[in-house]
Amino acid sequence: MYSLCCISEILKADGIKFQTMTWKRFNQLKEQNGVQYALNQLGDRWLNNLMVTHSYIEHCYQNGWGYRVSSSLFPILTHPEFQYKIQDVAQYEEILRNFSDIAERNAEWGVRLSCHPDQFNVLASENQSAVDKTIRELNHQGWVMDMLGCSKSYKNPMCLHVNCTKGDPQDIADRFMETLSTCDEGVRSRLVVEIEDKGIWNGDRLWNHFFQPYGIPIVFDNLHDKCNPSEKRNAYDISETWPCKPLFHYSEAMPDQKNPRKHADMPTDIPCNVRADWEIELKKKDYAIRELAMIELVRKSEEMGLYD
Repeated sequence: MYSLCCISEILKADGIKFQTMTWKRFNQLKEQNGVQYALNQLGDRWLNNLMVTHSYIEHCYQNGWGYRVSSSLFPILTHPEFQYKIQDVAQYEEILRNFSDIAERNAEWGVRLSCHPDQFNVLASENQSAVDKTIRELNHQGWVMDMLGCSKSYKNPMCLHVNCTKGDPQDIADRFMETLSTCDEGVRSRLVVEIEDKGIWNGDRLWNHFFQPYGIPIVFDNLHDKCNPSEKRNAYDISETWPCKPLFHYSEAMPDQKNPRKHADMPTDIPCNVRADWEIELKKKDYAIRELAMIELVRKSEEMGLYD
């Protein structure tokens, strides 16, 4: 199964898209019109983003895909200087109803949901301020997954990069896990670690320092593995780190670019034949998924001898 990452280009073209607000803009609105006005403008965006999420999950259900939930549904809410709570916006009750509606519908649809918090979240950081910010953000993302009706398991994973390379790898892993133990259950029960496209955290290192000592599943990313290859652990090995069907990442390098890490718009190949679901990180989103399905269909037809 393929999974759509955050944004549907198809629905976006029809005006179904996320809204955001910067910290600077929030403070401008507060100064010009008062706190409640600024909060209500923010609440409108939060509510819109949940409604868009509902539409995107339904879109994935209709196409037989999974869905990676955007980590930006609630702009500003986890900003360290934001002094308010979600309950302070006038749309709070409607937000709760929308969460409930999504959870109820997806209990029927069965769309596999996941999330991938941004790379500024560094659990192993030696900067306490960065760690505090990371814990706050991850707990928020875990709460969103809870509210969407996701299971507290790797079926609905929360994917994170280690994103810390200075020092002994096992010390980094131990620090990562110690900080993770202070996070909410919604984070601890879902968190998986992903191969990185540069630095020390390739498949071998994640296997040795996260899976073997701690049992943390590893997310295979074919493009990251190509840029930062493992010597021993391939996608088939890494799939064995999961107690359920793995959720891996697929992309291809942008052609004719010096940077091999830059993602292409559309596919020319398909993921390897390992038992896993694949989040598609190609830039054309659902158009790319449909092209992948077509490539896969043509190849199967060729193998069956349906084409000369």
